[in-house]
Amino acid sequence: MTDAFTESLEAKVAEVEAIDDLLARGRAALEARQRLAESDQRLYALQQGAIQGLRKGRTWAEVGDLFGRSYAWAEALARGRSAKRGKANHAAESTPRAGAAEGHGPDIDQP
Repeated sequence: MTDAFTESLEAKVAEVEAIDDLLARGRAALEARQRLAESDQRLYALQQGAIQGLRKGRTWAEVGDLFGRSYAWAEALARGRSAKRGKANHAAESTPRAGAAEGHGPDIDQP
């Protein structure tokens, strides 16, 4: 991170902290976090593309080393299997089990 980025982020946090009205403070914090999340997703995509490009002619371990990380980190990020993926690409609720819509119970033997 650059100093200008850190300073800008810290200034925004201080601006939100200075709001006296709790509802207005909460809404300002929500808006700032939404903007930050949108930017984070864009940065994630840029990082993913860079890692995919660096992979050409290199092993996953070599790519991981370039970032000071493991081969597993580099491969997972490049393939979209990192922790960030869960924030945007997965359903918020689990999928119902098969047969639930028809009223069938679980297939587990109960004592």
